[in-house]
Amino acid sequence: MSVDPSPPQLPDDLAAQIEGKPDAATSSTVLSMYRTRLSVYRTQVSNLRSHLANERTHLAYLRTTVSLIGFGITINRFSIYLIQQGTAPTGKHTMLRDAGNAGLGMVVLGLALLVWSIYRYWRVGKDIEEGHYVPYRRGVMVTSLGLLFLGGLTALWLFLF
Repeated sequence: MSVDPSPPQLPDDLAAQIEGKPDAATSSTVLSMYRTRLSVYRTQVSNLRSHLANERTHLAYLRTTVSLIGFGITINRFSIYLIQQGTAPTGKHTMLRDAGNAGLGMVVLGLALLVWSIYRYWRVGKDIEEGHYVPYRRGVMVTSLGLLFLGGLTALWLFLF
């Protein structure tokens, strides 16, 4: 396999601008302007991709929020329905009242996630426009560990007490 030693072809409009120029400096200036335009175009495309990825992430947060709120309302209403109908199980551990509270907690968690997603979408969009991105590892870890802790406490509360 042989490598073609000839340089790549320039676009026709750029070649026409360079053709007939008396020195290399003029040609170099035109090429520099072409590279600058290409660089600006690449930056715009890169920013577009970043904004679209940010929007997809925000929409994923919204789907999760809707799921949490919907499931929380369902759990809450179903436990109240069973209690009102008198078909709730009786015994030492009646979890229906507690399950209703867990459903309410899921709704509150969904609303908190909605507020977080709006803030995150705005902040990342601003970072993209400014050309720098600072990862918020501490905030993500604190939120994740807090949710893990609250979820564990809720599970213990529902099944052990």
